[in-house]
Amino acid sequence: SLIMMLIMTGCLAFSIGDNYRRMRYGVARGVYLNDTPMEKKLEPEVYDYVFSIGRDYFVRPRNAYLDPFTGQMLPEIYGQKVDVEATVEMIMKAKPYTTHYPVIVPLDPEITLDIYRNIRTRKGSFMTGFGGGNRGHNIMLAASSLNNYLLAPGEVFSFNKATMPRDAEHGYKMAPIIVGGSVIPGYGGGVCQVSTTLYNAVKRAGLEVVERFPHSRPVGYVPKGMDATVSDYLDFKFRNNKDRFIMIKTSAYGYRLVIEIWE
Repeated sequence: SLIMMLIMTGCLAFSIGDNYRRMRYGVARGVYLNDTPMEKKLEPEVYDYVFSIGRDYFVRPRNAYLDPFTGQMLPEIYGQKVDVEATVEMIMKAKPYTTHYPVIVPLDPEITLDIYRNIRTRKGSFMTGFGGGNRGHNIMLAASSLNNYLLAPGEVFSFNKATMPRDAEHGYKMAPIIVGGSVIPGYGGGVCQVSTTLYNAVKRAGLEVVERFPHSRPVGYVPKGMDATVSDYLDFKFRNNKDRFIMIKTSAYGYRLVIEIWE
């Protein structure tokens, strides 16, 4: 019938047109990406395929790590990913009967073992004494979370970010805290001594204090004006204003809390 002839004619025209586009604009004859034939594929099809195989090549980089408890160093891992755009362009411009492989981009970790190894100079330190009980437990717990803490040039350190949440689920115990001029029990009581000790070490290292709040009443472990309180809504922050990495080192033993800044 006339309708069937028109349909068949249209399908034939579409087939001829599609084949023409692939011959004119598609990948050259005999081109392979790995073991997959790319011949006559149009650019969007090549893009989709390259994108789909990208996950098989992806390796996430990992920073070197210095364990705050054991001191063990884990080396960095270098990563990689497929450069999809560059790979597609390479395939679309490939000469006939050639085999190609994805363009790989290396992904470097931000922190390497060399950065740790080059931190050799103590720039500032401060020591305070503390007692036992729950308060002493909280001090040692907060101090351990800061040990071997690394800051890049220009990076701002937040005490709360490094130690919170300070609750029972994360090992903190009830101990006296200062709230509005009164002393009441609260989780994490004693951590202000850690932030205060760090504050004084930071000042001795010549680093830039960004945010610091005094207690509403005097504390017994430093002279007036040398303290730095923290809470859920008050933080102690400082900036690494050096042109190299710095590290916070802490130790809490024999009822002495020592915090050092190294570079």
